[in-house]
Order: sequence, then C-alpha cells, then structure tokens
Amino acid sequence: MKITKLLENVAVKKVLNCRDVDISNVSCDSRSVTKNTLFVCLSGERHDGHDHVPEAEERGAVAILTAREIESPLPQFVVENSRAALAVVAGNFYGNPASKMKLITVVGTNGKTSVTEILSEIFFFAGHSAATIGTLGYKIGKDRSKGVLTTPDPLDLNKNLAKMYEAGVEYVFLEASAHAIYYDKLAGIKANATVFTNLTQDHLDFFGTMEEYAKTKLSYFSLQNTSLAIVNSDDVYGQKLIAEHNLPIISYGIDNPADVFAINVEEDSSGLSFTVNAFDRIEQISTPLFGKFNVYNVMAAISAAMYFGIPLPVVAKALERLSAVPGRYEVYYVKDRRVIVDFAHTPDGLDNLLSDVRKGFDGRIVTVFGCGGDRDRLKRPIMGAIAAKYSDHVIITNDNPRFEDERAIAEEVKSGVPECASYEILLDREKAIRLAFDLTNPGDTVVIAGKGHEDYMEIKGKKLPYNDKAVLQKLSR
Repeated sequence: MKITKLLENVAVKKVLNCRDVDISNVSCDSRSVTKNTLFVCLSGERHDGHDHVPEAEERGAVAILTAREIESPLPQFVVENSRAALAVVAGNFYGNPASKMKLITVVGTNGKTSVTEILSEIFFFAGHSAATIGTLGYKIGKDRSKGVLTTPDPLDLNKNLAKMYEAGVEYVFLEASAHAIYYDKLAGIKANATVFTNLTQDHLDFFGTMEEYAKTKLSYFSLQNTSLAIVNSDDVYGQKLIAEHNLPIISYGIDNPADVFAINVEEDSSGLSFTVNAFDRIEQISTPLFGKFNVYNVMAAISAAMYFGIPLPVVAKALERLSAVPGRYEVYYVKDRRVIVDFAHTPDGLDNLLSDVRKGFDGRIVTVFGCGGDRDRLKRPIMGAIAAKYSDHVIITNDNPRFEDERAIAEEVKSGVPECASYEILLDREKAIRLAFDLTNPGDTVVIAGKGHEDYMEIKGKKLPYNDKAVLQKLSR
C-alpha cells in the first residue's frame, strides 16, 4: 500500500523528505519492524518511540509517523496526535473493516462484558452472525480466543475486525474502556450505536479524580464516534448524557422515565423475571441471570436489539436461553454450599453483588476477595467496608498484586472494615477459598469476588496459572 493511501484521513501537519513509498507493515514497536514498515512513534510513561527510530531504520522502516520532527533521512509525517493517527492508519491498513459491519460499542464502569455477551447471544439466536471484543477476548459465534486488553490496541483491533468481516460477521459488540477512549484507540471508527451502562469509581490511579474519569468516558459520546446513544436513565451520568448531549438517544431504566423500562422485577433460585415495556411493546422476560444490575444489562441489550430490528418476542425467547456470562455471577453448588464467582472489582460492582446475595438468600455469607495492585488505592478501604456490611465473615486475600506488596494491599482493604466485623487476612487465595468452606455449613453462601474469568495471578510481572473455578473443582471431588 502506498504511504499516501495509508495516511488518508490522517491530519498531517508537516511532511519531510517526501516520497510515496510502499508500505507492507505498520508498527509502533521497533522490535517488530520489518522491511517496508511505517514506524509510528508513540510516547508513554516508560518509553518514547522517538528514541527508537534508529533501530526501526536498521530493521527496515521506510517511513516515520511522528508527533515531532526528528533526525531521520526517511519520509517523515508529523501529526498532532500520533495515537489517534495510528488508529486511523490501522483502519486504513486493514481496509477499514469496522465500516463494513454493524458496530455496537459499550461504555461504562460495570456491565460492559455482560452487555456485549448478552447481545451476541440475542443476535446469534435471531440468525445473525455476531462477534464480541472485550475483557473475555475475541468471540465469533460460539468460538472464543484470548485477548490481552479490554479494548485492543488499534493494529490488533483492526486485524481482528478484518478477520471477523472475512468470516461473515454482521454485528460486532465491542467494549470501549476508559483507557481506550483516553488514548484514542477507536479514532477513525464510528459506531452505529453505543450503550452507556453506568459510571462509578474506578481507575483513579490513572485519572486522578472522578471528574476526569467521567469526562473521559462521556467524551466518547459525540456524532464523530457514534450515531446513537443507548443510555441508563437511572445513572447520574446517564442523566447528564440525556440532558446535555445532541446525539439521538434511547433510554432504559427502572426508576426514571425511559423508552425501555422494567416493572415487577423478581428474583428466585432460577434467575430474574420482570415485565418490560419497550417502546410501548409489553413482554414478560425470564432469564437465568441474577442480580438487579443484570436487569439493567438485559434492558440495554433489549434496547439495542430492537433498534436493529429484532422483534421483542424473539429477544425474550433468546433471553430465556442465556447461559451465564463467564465470571459474572456464576452460581455453583459445592458441598451443599451455594458458591458465587464474580468479577466484581469496583465498589459499585461489589455492592451490587453482595446486596443482591444478602437480599435474596438465607444462610450465612462468607466473602473472599482482594484488590489489585498498581491500581486505584482509594477504593480498597471502601470495598473492605462494603464486604463487611453484607457478609457474616470476610476473608481478605490476594488479587493480582502486580508490583505492590500483597500484605500492604490487604492492610489497606482492612482499614475500611469496622473493628466489630468478623474478618481475617489469608493471602493464599486457594487456601482462603478452602477456609470459606470450613467456616460455612450446608445452605450457606460463599462469594468469591474480583477475578471471575481470569486464569492467572499477576505477581511481579509474571502471570502465574490460577483460576477460582479450578479451585472449586478440586473442592467438589
């Protein structure tokens, strides 16, 4: 591909050593540069791509995309925002596959994975070829493969979107993380619709304040990025979106007026049931999912599915057949205990989970959870307090300490637990789960929160094999 074609719709400020060279590879990592590569210089906290231009030249780079002028004999294209430019270039390089399918993005602190998974199941049931991209990796139809990030980096994202298009995918459901929005990973891609789930405390280690975190999330909602917003009208920031943005909006909720709303919500051992009024069409909904928060996730999916033409009765039948989203309120019965495995790793997520368990089931609740290292420290005592509020006993344990001291993390969680509460610290997560069984009786509930679907424990830069559900399998033998 000629460099001029590759740079279509890229806002280039200045061109040096201009030559219309052929490009057969695009890279922002000098180590992966090969012959005829366009090397994109990205600046980060630890590395500055501009410093690696000589290595890229040696490995075969034939052009440079950069945020500032540098010393190089190669054609050099200077842009204002190299990350946004990379995203547009990545789309061009792979033939802009997102524009050839229907793309629905999902933005929010909690619920992104559940909404994308529910949507894919509905569309698959309705006879459409659907794919998801997010925390659980990539999924086309029923086939799933691993990913690295919630929202992949632009080159990986567009490469996989191209594979999905080639596989005949019609609809793609994509989780758009706050970091992806901040780093312009989706620049050049316009979604057909975007779901807003909610906005609560998370990632303050990166964004600093809730104001900055919210500003980043909400900045995605513009006509440049999406054609429609599907918004939770019961969320404070959702109300802000509805009031202040000029996008076409569909709203969903329980407590506030909305285009799609639920009444008569009930939950029992088989799951949720409620009556939905969707654009003045009425249907009884039953689904094996649990928790009031999943009522919102289901309504978001109903709103999107109907917007894209799937009749409400078909949506209702699909929802009856849903399987649990991996790592999201998965219910097991082990040694006559009810066990819930959930990814809840934010204050709001843990509160939603535990309040639902406390409200809906008898018996004692023992909660096993921890907080991740090198992430928002402010939420740790808050989550400790939440766990103590709803649990009869709390076991504070390990959860991806990364480069932090695991004991120090646990102590910060403990600082939020009232002195009168029943709790202890046991950092070996498998032993903590086993202890939870020792402290409970048949009919009690063990909640294992924080890791959900994850199959590793990240310690000192290494991802060591570990999975909560694998521990349960051992216990059930």
